[in-house]
Amino acid sequence: QAAAYGFGVMGMNDGPVYARACVEALPRLCTMIGAPNSRAPENNTATENAVSAVTKILKYNNSCLDNIDKNTLFKENLMFEFFFSVRYNPVIIGQDNANVPNVIKLFTDAFAKSSIEVDSVVGQRMILILRHVQTIPTIFQTCMNVLTNEERQALENALNAKTSPQNYQTGSSNHIMNHHHHHHHVP
Repeated sequence: QAAAYGFGVMGMNDGPVYARACVEALPRLCTMIGAPNSRAPENNTATENAVSAVTKILKYNNSCLDNIDKNTLFKENLMFEFFFSVRYNPVIIGQDNANVPNVIKLFTDAFAKSSIEVDSVVGQRMILILRHVQTIPTIFQTCMNVLTNEERQALENALNAKTSPQNYQTGSSNHIMNHHHHHHHVP
């Protein structure tokens, strides 16, 4: 918990040494936030500190984000765990959803720099999240306000991109098979 707080403070000091520490801390912090027991009352403070640390890192350390292998961050689904725990936890979303734009900015930045392909599995998941945010006009507007023109364009392209079912093909057909199979045995 103290460590998480320390990282948050470090996140505000935008130096290369700190940036490096933040880069290394991000995955750990996200894992901590995504942990099933992170919502247990006794872990509340720790989780809140971790979240605030991640948010500060995202907010103050854009330069350090450039050094992060975003693929690693996204591939390990850390940002998704972070975001989905965010979605269901008002504490994490911050006062008036204040933290959402930082996450969206990270997504659109990844699209803008093509570090994530729109039609990759990860890209598709990001688009689903973006579409979800789009359904909440107030938050969406705030997100738009913090984006650069390049990021806005990337966001627009992402939202207009076709979410291709083929990425889910293997998963869904298996699921249907299993479901069918399971159904078969029901007396």
